[in-house]
Amino acid sequence: MQPVFELSLANILPPATVLTMVSGVWSIYVFLHLLPMLQLDMPAEHADSEVAFRGKIQLLISQVLAGLMMVCFLRASLTPPGSVPEAVEWRFGAFKDPNMTKEVKSANGERRRCKHCLIYKPDRCHHCRICKCCILKMDHHCPWIMNCVGFRNHKYFSLLVVYALLSCMFIGGTTLESLFQSVQKDMPVSHRFLLMLCFVTTAFMGGLLILFTGFHAMLMMRGLTTIEFCEKQTMVASPHAGKGSK
Repeated sequence: MQPVFELSLANILPPATVLTMVSGVWSIYVFLHLLPMLQLDMPAEHADSEVAFRGKIQLLISQVLAGLMMVCFLRASLTPPGSVPEAVEWRFGAFKDPNMTKEVKSANGERRRCKHCLIYKPDRCHHCRICKCCILKMDHHCPWIMNCVGFRNHKYFSLLVVYALLSCMFIGGTTLESLFQSVQKDMPVSHRFLLMLCFVTTAFMGGLLILFTGFHAMLMMRGLTTIEFCEKQTMVASPHAGKGSK
């Protein structure tokens, strides 16, 4: 069973917000920071070659990072996270993997079955009520990509977080030069405001992404998903909470 997406305002708004923010920051950075550094409207003999060279380097790095980030965003959003196959043996769990040495069972000792999908639920598989299906190795449902993060798209999600962090750090850091110059040079107030908005947005998002990247790096080193981490924390807080069917 494949995920079923409802194109409601609540589902569309988060990714639309992300795309709007990314396009806004990108536009400000290109038109108010990179283009002035490249000095394309000035004769070559009057241009500052050192500033223009730095502008070309920053153009290359920023666009590569932004491109990689957007590719990973699309792949994480559009790649199905992985669901339980619709084959009969999967529906009834009527098979046994000879390589399986341990398997999570329900409270009555039987194989786990999803009470919503009425199919066999393998280990690390969880039902997503938003996608309306069971997701293999489900990490969490991410509203920002309008998709679950699971077995097939977890790599793209992890790379998305890393590239987003690098983009925020690079764009925010290099924008400071234009922001400082805007105070010293004669510039429209709207341009100063937009440069400040670009810096504040990238700094704020970068701070959040540092925490988010660190958390997911810790999960990968421990071999856990977000759901499994939360379950372990619940079991530590209440040792009897993990007993029974999940």
